[in-house]
Amino acid sequence: MLNAQDGATHRGQVLLGVYYKKLIDKKYRNVIELKPQLTNDLVFCEGLKTDQQRTSAITAAGQLHYVLHSDSSGIYELEMEQGNFVTFAQLIENNPAVVATPDYIDNTVRSLMVLTEHLHNDGILHLCYAPQNVFARKSDNSPLLLCHGSSFLAMFDVASLYQEVEHFVAPEVMTGGTADERSDVFALGRFIEWLFQHGDMPIEYKRVVQKATQEDPDKRFRSVADMHAALDRNRNTKRSVVAFVAALAVVLFCVWLYFEMVPQTEDIEFVEAAPREQTDDYLDEGFNPETELGLWVDSVDTLSDEERARMDEYMRKAEDIFRRQYRREADKIMSKVYTKEGMSLSENVFIASTNAMTEELIKAQQRLAGEAGITDDVAVKIASEINDQLAAEKQKNLQLNGYQKGTHEEEPAIANQNKTTNQNENKQQ
Repeated sequence: MLNAQDGATHRGQVLLGVYYKKLIDKKYRNVIELKPQLTNDLVFCEGLKTDQQRTSAITAAGQLHYVLHSDSSGIYELEMEQGNFVTFAQLIENNPAVVATPDYIDNTVRSLMVLTEHLHNDGILHLCYAPQNVFARKSDNSPLLLCHGSSFLAMFDVASLYQEVEHFVAPEVMTGGTADERSDVFALGRFIEWLFQHGDMPIEYKRVVQKATQEDPDKRFRSVADMHAALDRNRNTKRSVVAFVAALAVVLFCVWLYFEMVPQTEDIEFVEAAPREQTDDYLDEGFNPETELGLWVDSVDTLSDEERARMDEYMRKAEDIFRRQYRREADKIMSKVYTKEGMSLSENVFIASTNAMTEELIKAQQRLAGEAGITDDVAVKIASEINDQLAAEKQKNLQLNGYQKGTHEEEPAIANQNKTTNQNENKQQ
């Protein structure tokens, strides 16, 4: 089948014709079948021979070498060196994600610039970096160049060589003007634009491409070397800005963390005291317990003996009233606890009962003291005496009614009762 098809597989359009693999001497060779309209031009054929001789002496890694095949009709194809190559148009069509590989575009552009600078040192101009005119090695996708445009500048119609790729050629070349290194600057700028056709172009490339693709050659970079240096400067500037922003972010974070972790200090304004005035002497005469505690001795001393006797008599009556009323209330309250059944309860239950009794006695004492009009000190003293009397009477009655103090079940109750009585007295005092 391959022999029937003239051994052609994977055909692709390139600048000079059709690129494919051809079976020659039982081996597949990379060949370009030249366009007939180009091979019919004797100036083109002579330029192709000149280019083949000049490129054979170039040892740069990105330069492809080739030989020409001719017959009685003249040159009809060129055979490239051994290897697996594709054009960039085929590479991106088959594997568009390759441009997203980290640093791939940077490495590709750098390699083309370095190779072009080498060509310029030898007086060679490439002039067209269209994706159909730039090859890539399949193993690492590195860029490669084949024939160079400066060998064909003597053609009468140079524009016919760049049909369908005019966008990638400098205007002065298409119009038959003078081509120089700035023409390659323009062509490289167009190729970089094409690499970023499906993505956002970084700022360092935008500035370089904008200047490189100016219509006026005087507004472009003077050489590819200047273009390369400008790209490196822009890239370094971008890295510096990114590093500065990152460092600034770290510093701001540290400052924020410092103020968050360290307590803030507040300024305290100290105000001097007002000057001492004469009236202050009347306001600061020391502590007087008689006046400041409400004990106006002068007002008591003004009472007569008769008035004092009536007041004392009134207080005694009030105390007697409180004594009778409290004794009656306390007897009712204590009678609930001082019974044979109550004294025989367990220790915990007895303690709870005596605590409740104590609370009731205190409330009764305070209520009756307020009604009788006597002071709390006097009320506590009288209540304590009555509580002791009633407690003794209650215990005596229990013993007369058959309650034996020495039994093992009743001893804890008696002890707790005595303890509770003492606590009541202390609490009331």
